[in-house]
Amino acid sequence: MAIFQLLAEPEAYYPCRQDMLRDAEFREYWLNHFIHHFELTSQLAKDVYGVVAEPQITACHAELAAEMEALRAQPDTYGELNLQVLGTIRQRCLSGHDIADPYEHIKQQENARCVTMFAPLVRELDCIKNPREALEKLVLGVFAGNIFDLGASATAAAYKDSGPAFLQVRDGIARPWLIDHFQAFTDYYFRKPPRKAVMFVDNAGCDIILGIIPLARWLAQRDTEVVLLANDAPALNDITAAELRQVMSDLAGREPVLKQLYDAGIVRVAGTGGGTPLIDLRSVSDDCNAQCASADLVLLEGMGRSLESNFDTPFLVPCIKVCMIKEPIIAQRMGGRVFDVIFRFDEPK
Repeated sequence: MAIFQLLAEPEAYYPCRQDMLRDAEFREYWLNHFIHHFELTSQLAKDVYGVVAEPQITACHAELAAEMEALRAQPDTYGELNLQVLGTIRQRCLSGHDIADPYEHIKQQENARCVTMFAPLVRELDCIKNPREALEKLVLGVFAGNIFDLGASATAAAYKDSGPAFLQVRDGIARPWLIDHFQAFTDYYFRKPPRKAVMFVDNAGCDIILGIIPLARWLAQRDTEVVLLANDAPALNDITAAELRQVMSDLAGREPVLKQLYDAGIVRVAGTGGGTPLIDLRSVSDDCNAQCASADLVLLEGMGRSLESNFDTPFLVPCIKVCMIKEPIIAQRMGGRVFDVIFRFDEPK
């Protein structure tokens, strides 16, 4: 695994700006969150693996809780402590108990629900003749889709039975946003449309299908090559590259414009090499780097990839960081509220 070639300052790069070794309040919040949140993971794992797997699921939960308590007693066990470290520990516990993907079924259910909504949604978007208005509506869709987040306190419970209505959420997001660089981005875009955009994507379901893919389709129709970069290994309800290829195939069978773009490789999928909800750009796959070689726009989507990690990371090309905030402590420290949204746009210095 190699360092991401579009980092502007690779020698100074560090993905997570919050240091839990120094910040006791942040550390306690997240140690408690990882312990209690695993109750949802356990429930979903039982749905996937059945009653026969209950002993290993219980043992996995106990091991994770013990790891968190050990870090409470000795936070510097790993030399650093942040959300990437905690996410890696969780994935290690799951793998160690042969629980490969406890979110498999709920991802499939949400994907199936949203695939049927895709063609009507993009037909609606295609009717917007003003390109700036269309682009803003697409970004609102990315915000709304990002609410399908089973790793966050504010949204996990809502999806146990059925999720919030995508269109209702999208149409309820008002400007100004908490961080709102949309005008700067549109000025850049319409002055010099990118030749190639790479998007580090987040969750399955409405996040990818109703949020990111319509944006990718719109950009690709306007001569921007788009690469969708997804985790290679499962983590929470993040979509994997293999799952995303299946979603793209399903959508292409229902919507002719996307089919044309996907079949031509103008929109395509690649794996990052990752397997946690955050992304450490010190370690990406060779395929990820190869796909990004000629990119002139980077998009990091989702709280994990764009806010909890990489928020202040500079790149060699213009970069968008976009997400909806779904954790109270993050909202508080950003000077906002839960469900506030962020659209940060930075050009290279």
